[in-house]
Amino acid sequence: MRLGSKLPPYIRRYTIRIIIFMSAYVLILIGGLTFAHGGVEHAQATLIGLSIISALPIIGVFWAVFRLLVEVDDEYQRLLFAKQTLLATGITLTIVTIWQFLNVYDVVTTGPQWMGVIWLATLGVAAPIVRWKA
Repeated sequence: MRLGSKLPPYIRRYTIRIIIFMSAYVLILIGGLTFAHGGVEHAQATLIGLSIISALPIIGVFWAVFRLLVEVDDEYQRLLFAKQTLLATGITLTIVTIWQFLNVYDVVTTGPQWMGVIWLATLGVAAPIVRWKA
């Protein structure tokens, strides 16, 4: 039996997209950091371009998640994925808002640097919560 042969087609497509985007992210990030910290000074425009290129696979992951919402052919599963996405967004906004006010009141000096990663982590946390007693 093939791995994933029992999964619905939309989950197989989503999984393939995530694997492709995350693989690209790892390769681009490793290459970009090696290039940027290779001991040579780079122009600001080069570093900005490198930053944008590094962000593209993460943006692709966001697209894959929202594409999953479109492709799910079961209305109940679509509802659960929508709830999961909304809960993850709410948790992320809560974390970032609290951190921002900690910064405003000089409790901390910087805020979350990886909001996309926070959102992806909370997307994983939200999955069992919305499916609990669903």
